Amino acid sequence: MDLDQKAKAIVDLVGGVDNINSVTHCITRLRFKLKDRSLAKDDEIKKVDGVLGLLDAGGQLQIVVGMTVGKYYEAVLENFPMISAGGEVPMDEGQDPAKENMSVMDRITDFATALFIPTVSLLAACGTLQGILTLLTTFAGLSTESGTYLVLNAIGNVIFYYYPVFLAFSAAKRFHGKPFFSVAVALVMLHPTIVAAVDAGTSYTFLGIPMLLMNYTSSVLPILFASYFACKVEQLARKIVPDVVKVIFVPLLTLLISVPVAILIIGPIMTVVMNAITGSAFFLVEKAPVVAGVLVGALWNVLVFLGVSKAFVAVFAFDLGTYGYDSLVPVAMTVCSLAQGGAVLAYALRSRNTEIKQVGVAAFVATLFGITEPAMFGVSIPAKKPFVFALIGSAVGGLITVLFGCKGYSIAAGLLGIPCMIGPSGIDGGFYAGVIGTVVAFVVAFVLTFMLVDPNKAEDQLAVEGTDMI
Repeated sequence: MDLDQKAKAIVDLVGGVDNINSVTHCITRLRFKLKDRSLAKDDEIKKVDGVLGLLDAGGQLQIVVGMTVGKYYEAVLENFPMISAGGEVPMDEGQDPAKENMSVMDRITDFATALFIPTVSLLAACGTLQGILTLLTTFAGLSTESGTYLVLNAIGNVIFYYYPVFLAFSAAKRFHGKPFFSVAVALVMLHPTIVAAVDAGTSYTFLGIPMLLMNYTSSVLPILFASYFACKVEQLARKIVPDVVKVIFVPLLTLLISVPVAILIIGPIMTVVMNAITGSAFFLVEKAPVVAGVLVGALWNVLVFLGVSKAFVAVFAFDLGTYGYDSLVPVAMTVCSLAQGGAVLAYALRSRNTEIKQVGVAAFVATLFGITEPAMFGVSIPAKKPFVFALIGSAVGGLITVLFGCKGYSIAAGLLGIPCMIGPSGIDGGFYAGVIGTVVAFVVAFVLTFMLVDPNKAEDQLAVEGTDMI
């Protein structure tokens, strides 16, 4: 079965084009929003060559196909021209039957997915570059005063500094507004004159109202709520402004109303809320590092399995932009990835099935770069025990990593996250704790799986029919 045939089979089995509200994809999954979930034939979808698994999350039917998901996505769009380049099938305004039956948790997941997934790949790319830059300055003699460093550092830091702008764009699309209007609101909040006024501690008023100016670089909640408000103002303006002058006065009214409200009310309130959230995480790390490390280590890949882990990347980005580091990034991005890698590698090595060996090794290689879905959906979850042992390994590794003070100074996954553990002052005990924690997580997951799981016995066997990862 070639790729076009697989794409056609998948679309047909989810209920056909008429049953699809939209289709997107992440690193390893095709994500369908369906009008009627009951029309999808789950058992038959799982039998399609290349499909590794299914799950429902965020009001979506997520079909796991592995690291070639981009090719599947393109094949779907090429074979079904009624699906636009953006992956959305037109539907009546205001009607989304899929959302009517969504649970509260699914709505939260759907919201987080729409906002944060578009930024994940860029976050990973910039974080990886910052890790490489750390290696170059630490071991290769690259001067932090050089022009090379200046440019590379700007590239690596761009999404963290301007994260509100990226979020404003995706938030406006989610709230059915013009993205450039929300981007304009975000850019005003990040305007150099306002940032300079914050740094200088200057007091200002707006129409006689005192302004509590804040630095919104790297922030999350202020711009999300400001974008929501801007979209509502825009929608109202479109209803009341005459058509002949809409092109000018809709954006003008949107900015004149949204920006002051964002700066005077939304920004300060949401900054307090965001600081409370991140402050709680920092408090837990400081007062109960064992709990923090074990909790994140044990649960992170469960969140990945549920499809909601990307929402927490925003918190990591906020911490990095605000404090310069985050203590949980190394656990989530590196320790948990390598624990999954240890489990699937052990399973593959013990198996006498050639195809399982190939699938397991390919999945293991993916975990080295922080991509755990092929390992989870292709091996550890179907085999059950390896997934549990991977969680145990990452919990132990997370405990060591957090307890002994490892910090992440940028976001990069898998082995690429290790350089991100090197701080501005160079290699310290925290870096060694992160490395040791990662190694321990890998070894624990590997040994437990290798010793306690026998892929050649019926109770531990992995069904490989339909697997097409290599």
